[in-house]
Amino acid sequence: LRLRIFLTAAGIADRFEFVVFEDGDDTHQALRARMQAAGQEPSFPAAELAEGQLTTGTDDLIARFAKDAGIDAATLPLLAYYTTGVFRRHTEMFKELKALKGG
Repeated sequence: LRLRIFLTAAGIADRFEFVVFEDGDDTHQALRARMQAAGQEPSFPAAELAEGQLTTGTDDLIARFAKDAGIDAATLPLLAYYTTGVFRRHTEMFKELKALKGG
């Protein structure tokens, strides 16, 4: 979601094709299998930056696309709000739940 927010807020989302899937559906399984066949740990989001090669990592992808577009991601108010507010709280809750479950 952070990557999609960045691309939209930066005004460059129209340069990308988004493949949306549900956890475990055929598209998800095919992408996971493709990554595993290439020796990659399946992770999302993923972007095909070179033919047949998927690059992952939200922060790395944002940095790459921001640099390519000459945009400072830190100046995008919606991305900053999501990253420091909603996303941070979501991450904290996820870690808390994981600790409560013993893992």
